Amino acid sequence: MRIHVTNVYGFSIRSTVLQSQHEVVDILKDLCDSEIGLFRYYNEEEPKNELSSRLDGVIARLNAGDVVIFQSPTWNGVDWDNALVDKIKLYGGRVVFFIQDVPPIQFENNYFLMPYFIDMYNKAEVVVVPSEKMYQRLVEEGLTVKKYVVQKMWDFNVHMDLHTPSFEKKLYFLGDVSRFPFFQNWQFNTPLHVFGNHKPDYDYSKVHFGGWLNKTELLLELSKGGFGLVWGNQENPKDEPDYYKMNCSYKLASYLSAGIPVIVPDYLSNADFVKENNIGFVVSSLEEADQVIQECSEEKYSEIVSNVKKVQYLINNGYFTKKLFVDSLMKLNSNEDNELNIKVLGILDTLNYIMAHNSSVARFGDGEMDIITGHSIPYQDYDENLANELKEIISSESNESLVVCLSDVFERLDRYNQSAVDFWKQHLNNNYIYYKSLCKAPWYGSTFISRPYMDLVDKSLSNMYFKNIKNLWDKRDILIVEGVNSRSGVGNDLFDNANSVERIICPSKNAYSKINEIQLLIERYAENKLVLLILGPTAKVLAKRLSIKKIQAIDMGHIDSEYEWFKMKATTKVKLDHKHTAEHNFDENITFIEDDAYNSQIVERIG
Repeated sequence: MRIHVTNVYGFSIRSTVLQSQHEVVDILKDLCDSEIGLFRYYNEEEPKNELSSRLDGVIARLNAGDVVIFQSPTWNGVDWDNALVDKIKLYGGRVVFFIQDVPPIQFENNYFLMPYFIDMYNKAEVVVVPSEKMYQRLVEEGLTVKKYVVQKMWDFNVHMDLHTPSFEKKLYFLGDVSRFPFFQNWQFNTPLHVFGNHKPDYDYSKVHFGGWLNKTELLLELSKGGFGLVWGNQENPKDEPDYYKMNCSYKLASYLSAGIPVIVPDYLSNADFVKENNIGFVVSSLEEADQVIQECSEEKYSEIVSNVKKVQYLINNGYFTKKLFVDSLMKLNSNEDNELNIKVLGILDTLNYIMAHNSSVARFGDGEMDIITGHSIPYQDYDENLANELKEIISSESNESLVVCLSDVFERLDRYNQSAVDFWKQHLNNNYIYYKSLCKAPWYGSTFISRPYMDLVDKSLSNMYFKNIKNLWDKRDILIVEGVNSRSGVGNDLFDNANSVERIICPSKNAYSKINEIQLLIERYAENKLVLLILGPTAKVLAKRLSIKKIQAIDMGHIDSEYEWFKMKATTKVKLDHKHTAEHNFDENITFIEDDAYNSQIVERIG
């Protein structure tokens, strides 16, 4: 299976449509196999046979079974788009509609086209929609596609240094002046700085028109400080058309990408996101917008800017686009129900939560379930106290301090290769009653943040997963706590982006018998460090105990083996000769290689 994404050309470079679709392609270029370039042109008089030949050329790279992420609309008209979808499906392609605009809702005089758009959307296997409200509206109009993903936020692919925003009581607004008449009545205390395609032939003392800026110029200007305003065509939000309440705001992402707080109307589909992340103010009128800015203190502004930085990092690294890409592919291939009703976040969502809150992590897999159910495993004998501590952790709810993770195998098993599917089906069958009685939390993180390669059928996402995993320790001092045979990162570049590495070496078997001694040593060396625990079931208990003491400790399990296999493009679990290998649990025939760098990192050994 190959993956293609459409991209529209032929607009003015100042077109938001062009910018947003090109941004998506730029972010997904390393994840997709090819871009399908579509040109906007006048086609009303084009004969059907010529159109058919044109479309054959457009999809020349497509093979049966390939997936096309169709950025919609192309603005060539619904008939043209429909013909392209039919051609894709004729050649065996699978369609994911990334619905960015819905012209029949966006423009009232085009509503008569709604049945044609719904007919086209219904040819997709998955739809990506701007908001839950938009999905519900399309369902009311006749949409029958059950699998959908909510976009939530646009991204900007930004790789440049921006300013640190300064506290200034001013507003920025991006948009064509002719479409937003509220400018003409701007008499508020807060000055308004407008950037758009057209400059009006009138001047206002409190409205400053800056004209159109390209992406680099715009972000550099916005990042100087102030607030970004998202607003519709009406001064009174109650008069705003429904479309603005269902669509995903590109302006909002622009401001957040620059790192400045935002002012948004309470009807905006992203309003809850702004509230939950404390990245600006949600208001019901422009008068209120002016008031909250005038009353905002420098201290409050700095607090909001600090919160914005977390979201800015995600947007500027394409997180939301990559997430909808991954979620769409998972939806595309899902055909199983989660009978246990256990919700496990995806790898990216889990990593995002950990990054946002500096959370500790305890990951549960088959080994931990074996201990819980009274069995020994190769590197840890059954211990009643260990079993009880594991039960307590797996039964607790995740929070900002500690994320409890489960294997993401309760639905969509077809993501994994046959060997993994067979294993996990048997595991779930054997342990169903234990999961049912113990795992009642609203959500869990993904245990597979340390297993993002070997068992996946589609390994094209693994590079992205590892990049995000390595961000956990990027430019940080880390303390690795591992068994004597683990030697994590030795012989590869897994931890090369860390600022420094220290290690506490522990027994490779029955580490739980030394857990109190291990914990005391960690506390001695962990100041201002991220602790990485690679120590089997004992790591889960340590993560919980250390989180209580405000030490961030992440249980990373077999990350090293997975990374080694990823680097060698292995398709089976190849045994590593010079250190422990996942699933080769008896540590036989290991020949250690003398490594001065590794030896210099060891600060303590526990016999």
